[in-house]
Amino acid sequence: MSLSGTGGSGGAADPFDAGALGRWSEPRTFTVEPAMIVAYAAATNDRTPESAGGALAPPVFAIVPGWGSIGAGASIIAKERRGEVQGRVVHGEQWTDYFRPIRAGDELVVRAAAVGVHAKSSGTTVVTKIETRDTAGEPVNDQYATTFYRGVASSADDGEVAPSLGALRGKEEGRLIATITLPIDGDQPARYAQASGDHNRIHLDDEFARSVGLPGIIVHGMCTLAFASRAARLALAQPSAAAFRRLGCRFTRPLLPGDVLTTDVFLLEDSGGVQSVRFECANGAGEAVLGAGYAEFAT
Repeated sequence: MSLSGTGGSGGAADPFDAGALGRWSEPRTFTVEPAMIVAYAAATNDRTPESAGGALAPPVFAIVPGWGSIGAGASIIAKERRGEVQGRVVHGEQWTDYFRPIRAGDELVVRAAAVGVHAKSSGTTVVTKIETRDTAGEPVNDQYATTFYRGVASSADDGEVAPSLGALRGKEEGRLIATITLPIDGDQPARYAQASGDHNRIHLDDEFARSVGLPGIIVHGMCTLAFASRAARLALAQPSAAAFRRLGCRFTRPLLPGDVLTTDVFLLEDSGGVQSVRFECANGAGEAVLGAGYAEFAT
């Protein structure tokens, strides 16, 4: 990974500075309270006893302790341009490596850094890495959040890319084992914002969402992934979130509140104590809203 900053500053007009890559935020301590797990489970319609009861966090809950640090990705944006470009950002990809589950009572230490910035024909992606450890320094999870700045041009192309698509290289097929349809509630974005801490206006303010080119309020990408991860568990009859080892996806189209999410789950591997699947999600109109989905479980 290059952190030289060459090709990233692009002069005063370029909002992204590759020279800021690898600058870690100050470590932040986060205490996991049972009520937080209960609220997150309720906000994602997860009724499994371990999570609904507040003992074991659902896998996508990992973003909650990291939310206060994820803004480190914005450190790569020139201060005078942040207000201009922040309204153009959407979640593009997410990837998490799980070393152990998050449980009620955990004391976690979280830090984050922008580790990659890449110009595209239709905008710019920024890759933020979030490291979560316990107070002894033992790893809990590593996350890569890729955000896409729609229509924001840059000359930057430096640093890491997210690992999500690489996990599926050579594994594009698999055997379809389940198709699972789950309804999305009309108030899902408001509930998810409260439980997760993600109050981005595109999820809460219809007028604002339309002003930045969206069809209206959209469901959080991580909420969509929480539903998809539950579908993967159902397809494999996995009883516990503790079985997750990896989870990732690419967000391809906004999902609207009140829609339904249909997830096709394909078995890739079931041997040596590991089960892995790929999954694809569509809305009620049959349009893909999530692709390149991958989940790996310990059995």
